[in-house]
Amino acid sequence: MSASASKASQGSLGPVSNAISRIYDQRWLIGYFVQRDLSKSYRGSFLGFAWAFLGPLVMISLYTLIFSELVGLRVGREVAGNDNLNYGLYIYCAVLPFSAFSESLTQSTNIIRRNSTLVQKMIFPVEILPLTATITSMADKLLGLGVLAAVLAFLGYVLQWEGYGLHWTLVLLPALIFIQLIFITGLSYIFTVIGAYLPDVRETLRAFVRAMFFFTPIIWPVSRVEGTKFEWVLTYNPMAYVVQSYRDLIINGEVPDLAPTLRFTLLSVVLLAVGFALFQRVKKQFADLI
Repeated sequence: MSASASKASQGSLGPVSNAISRIYDQRWLIGYFVQRDLSKSYRGSFLGFAWAFLGPLVMISLYTLIFSELVGLRVGREVAGNDNLNYGLYIYCAVLPFSAFSESLTQSTNIIRRNSTLVQKMIFPVEILPLTATITSMADKLLGLGVLAAVLAFLGYVLQWEGYGLHWTLVLLPALIFIQLIFITGLSYIFTVIGAYLPDVRETLRAFVRAMFFFTPIIWPVSRVEGTKFEWVLTYNPMAYVVQSYRDLIINGEVPDLAPTLRFTLLSVVLLAVGFALFQRVKKQFADLI
C-alpha cells in the first residue's frame, strides 16, 4: 500500500477509532447516565427501586390470569413439549426483548434534541447518548428476565410443576443479550441521525414498531407460519429470531440454530459499523439542528 493510500485509510478511520477510544475512556460517564436514567424511572414512588422487580412480577401475573386462566390459551409443543405451560410466561418472555428494541429506537429519534444542552458543549462525547439509551432499556428488561427466571425456578423446583424450571442453556443468554445490544445500538445510531434531521420521524417509527409487534411471533407461535406463504415474516424480521431465541434458551432449554444465529450476528455487526460511522460523519452538525 502506498503512503498516500495509507494516509487516506487512516484519515477515514481516524475519527471512528478516536470516537471508540473516547467512549472507552468515558465508560464511567455511560455508567452514570444508565444509573441515573434507571433510578429516574422509579423516583418518587413509595417502593422506589423495588418496582423494578415487582413490576415484572405483576405483569407475569396479569398475562397468566388473562391469557391462561380467563381466555384459556395454552402453548403446545412449542414449549418444552408440555401442553399446559401457561401462555402468560410464553408471551412475557418475548415481550421483554421486543420492548427493549422498541424503547431504544423511539428514544433515539429525539435523544439529540432532548439533550441539547449537552450536545452544544464541544467537550461532551455525544457518541455515548444512543449507547446509553440502549443499555438503559436493555438493563431495565434484564431485571424482568431475572424475575421470569425466578418464577420458572419456583414453579419447577418448589412446586414441582412439570415443564417448568431452569435449563443449562441460560448460560448462553448473555451472548444473545450482547448480540442484541449490538443490533439495537447500530439501529439507534442510525435513527439518532435521522431524528436529528427529521423530528417527525419519531411518530412514524412508533407506528412502524407497533405494526412490527404483530409481525413478530410474540402472541402467536412460530409453527403458525412455518411452511406457509407467510414464512417470509420469520425470514426477514430479525426480531422474530430474537424473541424465539429467548424462548429457546429460557423456556424450551434449547440452543438456537447456528445458521440464523450467524446471520443475525453479521447483520448486527454491519448495522453497528454503518450506524456508528454515519453518526461520526454528521455529529458536528447536531448543534446547528437543535
